[in-house]
Amino acid sequence: MGAKAAMVVFGNARSLQHGGTPDRSAAEAVIRALHPGCAIEPVDDGDLLDDIYPPDGHAYVAVLPDATIVCDQDLATVPAPDHVLEYAGDRPLTVFAQHSGSGWLAYAEWAADGTLLRSHSAESHDSYELADSIALDLFGFTAESSCDLVMHGFRVIRSDQAEREAEMAAIVAQMAAQGPQRLTLGPAGSWVPRT
Repeated sequence: MGAKAAMVVFGNARSLQHGGTPDRSAAEAVIRALHPGCAIEPVDDGDLLDDIYPPDGHAYVAVLPDATIVCDQDLATVPAPDHVLEYAGDRPLTVFAQHSGSGWLAYAEWAADGTLLRSHSAESHDSYELADSIALDLFGFTAESSCDLVMHGFRVIRSDQAEREAEMAAIVAQMAAQGPQRLTLGPAGSWVPRT
């Protein structure tokens, strides 16, 4: 399965490791601001370790005194969406996303004045070690050893949700119709169908 993460942090990212008691009503206000035009439904609370990479259509938020963390696959992208940058205001912003199964790693860090300090987005077979190193530097923990933090859960329902789900169902059906494929590692290091 590997390590996966999708985190956006507004404020002091290293302060997350100190934990705290997050505020649910503030968390709901954050997710509504970051997903304008979407219906938002509360779901059960979780924790950072289990919900650091929530399923599609879900987000987990913790609002603490020195930082707000949002775990959301749609928002944890590099470059960051404009409305995420705007929402940061005069706070530092950190985005970190990882999927060790595909070797994908993306992160970016902005100063409180909006200056981009560093960023990276690429697929690489050795990104697992790099991801751990970057996560430790940014947060003081990794995707697989995150701090003990309660996260407030939300289902994010987009206006085009039915179309998105139908599109995904069609892709899955097409893959199932093709049957299983055997892959082998190609000369360039990518997976290719075995003949």
